[in-house]
Amino acid sequence: MAIVTGGANGLGRGAAERLAQSGARVWISDIDPRVEEIAAEIGAVGRLSDASNAAHVDDLFAECLAEAGTIDIVVANAGMGGGAPVVDLSDELYRRIMAVNLDSVFFTCRAAARTMLAQGSGSIVTVSSVFGRDAPAGSSAYGASKAGVIAITQSLAKELAPSGIRVNCISPGHMATELYWSALRRRAAASGRSFEETTEDERTQVKLGRFGTPEDFGELVAFLASDAASYITGQTVNLDGGLQMG
Repeated sequence: MAIVTGGANGLGRGAAERLAQSGARVWISDIDPRVEEIAAEIGAVGRLSDASNAAHVDDLFAECLAEAGTIDIVVANAGMGGGAPVVDLSDELYRRIMAVNLDSVFFTCRAAARTMLAQGSGSIVTVSSVFGRDAPAGSSAYGASKAGVIAITQSLAKELAPSGIRVNCISPGHMATELYWSALRRRAAASGRSFEETTEDERTQVKLGRFGTPEDFGELVAFLASDAASYITGQTVNLDGGLQMG
């Protein structure tokens, strides 16, 4: 059994689809009101749930555990973009970014740890960003939230390793998702350049010359969650096409 938070769209959907293809029974949670319809398209179960709300997360895990008996894979993927120069960053946006990007991961990992410690096995995959290690100007809140995900991953991996539970993190770079396109549209508008020019500038930063895809993400999730990665824990893996190579 696998749970993917933020699983209705973008990278989360890529992970859910790939896990379902590998034979896992998959539940996805999301605030997208179409989550049940989207889940049915990929052979999963969908639940309308806010991963930044601890009670929602605990209820999701309780319901899933009652049906399946075990939860073997958890992908803490819920997240959002956004930001502003620090002098313009409102309290409301700062709190929202931290809640969606960091609180959701903590609540999801806590529920996963409680379940997996009781059953003595499991794999957790968290989702950060390359900006969690090198945040550009105007991304202080976003960068801080994603750096926090890496810290949670490293600490939890040490905590859970004696029980055979693995915890790893994926840090995506420039990925072809609507979340990323929205960020590029905002950046283009702020700079006075066209979306096409801004997109091409971003693409040329990637050493492999293309944007990543939800399928790329799904493949890495499936690997880290599988027995093929049984000797890997506490790692943060850049999925960035060489973006952050020297």
